[in-house]
Amino acid sequence: MTMSKNFKMAIALGTVLLALGLLFAQGFKATGGMGVYLTIEEALSNYKTDSNKFIQMEGKVVPSSVKYDGAKPLLVFDIADEKNNRVNISYNDIKPDNFDSGYPVIVEGRFSGENKFVAEKLKVKCPSKYEEEAKKQ
Repeated sequence: MTMSKNFKMAIALGTVLLALGLLFAQGFKATGGMGVYLTIEEALSNYKTDSNKFIQMEGKVVPSSVKYDGAKPLLVFDIADEKNNRVNISYNDIKPDNFDSGYPVIVEGRFSGENKFVAEKLKVKCPSKYEEEAKKQ
């Protein structure tokens, strides 16, 4: 019994698509996926004792909380929300050039104890946008 050329092509295409899908899923799993985007209040309420959950949080850098050791490199700081919920952040990488007290940041990572968060990624939101808004007020 012989298979038609179209049937063989469909099988080959299906195999390739399946392999690509598995590679994508494996890579997504290895990087922690997109995580769950939470407010600081939600993160503290639900995940502060769960070190397995990869999450994203946004908050403003608390002035006078920033400590940076460029030799390691290690950046430690607190973020807070409007309700003054605070989380201590540890980021084992070089401090971003535009990082500054009072600026909004997004951290991605996991909790490692009560109010302690280890960030794998740190993104500083565009400070010029917030400076312009502050001038308008």
